[in-house]
Amino acid sequence: MADHITFIGLGAMGYGMASNLRKKMDSSQTLFVYDVVRESCERFQGELGEYGPVEIVDSPAAGVDKSRTLVTIVPKSENVREVYLDGPGAVINATKGDRLVLECSTIDVQTTREVGAKVAEAGLGMYLDAPVSGGPIGAANGTLSFLLGQSDEDTATASRITQIVHMMANPGKVVFCGGLGTGLVAKICNNYLSFCNMLSIAESMSMGVRLGIDKHVLFKCISNSGGNSATFHNFQPCPGVIPHLPSSNRFKAGFRPFMIVKDLSLGVEAGAQAGVQTTMAEAALETYRKAMEDPRCRDRDATSVWLMINGLTDEDVEIS
Repeated sequence: MADHITFIGLGAMGYGMASNLRKKMDSSQTLFVYDVVRESCERFQGELGEYGPVEIVDSPAAGVDKSRTLVTIVPKSENVREVYLDGPGAVINATKGDRLVLECSTIDVQTTREVGAKVAEAGLGMYLDAPVSGGPIGAANGTLSFLLGQSDEDTATASRITQIVHMMANPGKVVFCGGLGTGLVAKICNNYLSFCNMLSIAESMSMGVRLGIDKHVLFKCISNSGGNSATFHNFQPCPGVIPHLPSSNRFKAGFRPFMIVKDLSLGVEAGAQAGVQTTMAEAALETYRKAMEDPRCRDRDATSVWLMINGLTDEDVEIS
């Protein structure tokens, strides 16, 4: 079996991840791509084909049969089951092989452990959860964090994993978390904190601006004080503060509100399983659910909650 790679899921995150793979993998190797939206595959083939062969396949199994590495990233747990287990084109129907299988979706821990066990039983390769953090910008820039549900005790295995992951990641932000499912545990906890923090940032910045402080001055004050965080810089919702972010570009769609509702709900479910009361996420979910339905926000980046909090109209999106 050749050292080709199959990539499944060319959404907002996957497109950037697959782009970096195609640019950085050997030009003699083929990147097989599959997505339920075939137009995404065709666009990818047209834009990235100059870096090496890109072949569109008609099913997940078709690509897996031809490759030694599989990377998948899809929106929900049911989509992961569809890709791996359901129907004649599912991964489970591929031929046996010594493959590396990186499942990068943010889903519940139980699903990834069930799917991983079935992949292992079928002899299809080594499956691990490998959720990512950094958003579409990090995916496009190849600077994602990877949280791997795998131990690094076996150096040969760890080397094989990092060889693939480093093409999409900041090497300093690749963490081996332990056994199967622990990468997702880390990701769910991180998202819980990040998205609750993002809403607090939107409210805090709104408060300051309305009370008369210049937004740039307020940003500098918080950046040098206890309120500072990676979220404050990477998901800043106040328009005009950081030029390249969605908030300063009419909230151009990146990580949409429905995805935050999905991820925060995973946090609430995890809290229930752990016996932890998730008061912050439950309160934040109310706002994000409203944003998911609000025409000003639903098709834009989730930082567009700024519009709801400040009572702005659609015409005010370009406010700076």
